[in-house]
Amino acid sequence: MSLKKLSLALFVSVAMLGAAPTTMAKPAGKIENATGEATVVAIAETIALSEEALQAIKDGSLEKKEMMALFKTVKQRAKTIESTTTYMLREKALGRLGKARLAYKKGKEQSEVIAKMEKSVEVFKQMKVRFEEFN
Repeated sequence: MSLKKLSLALFVSVAMLGAAPTTMAKPAGKIENATGEATVVAIAETIALSEEALQAIKDGSLEKKEMMALFKTVKQRAKTIESTTTYMLREKALGRLGKARLAYKKGKEQSEVIAKMEKSVEVFKQMKVRFEEFN
């Protein structure tokens, strides 16, 4: 009986040691702890990129493939914004950006895509204001 308990305890401890490195690892692409300055830069660049995307939609100056790449760039840059005060607004803006991207991809009316993208840009700007209020 004692041998069974000892072997079970040994098995459980080895299993826990094997799982520990995976549970302690940080997610891929995660910024260590973004500074306030890095967050300000990320927000400003995201707003600039989203306004550039909005202007490109209005002008119709980019091909579909290039426009889709621009949507992706805006999303990737927005995901680098590491701030708990702006997290919900970031997710809201990314949701609106996703709707604009989907409408563009499906070939919806230009006015519909513009309206959705304007909402996204507006939320990104609200995010900047919120960050400045709390920091």
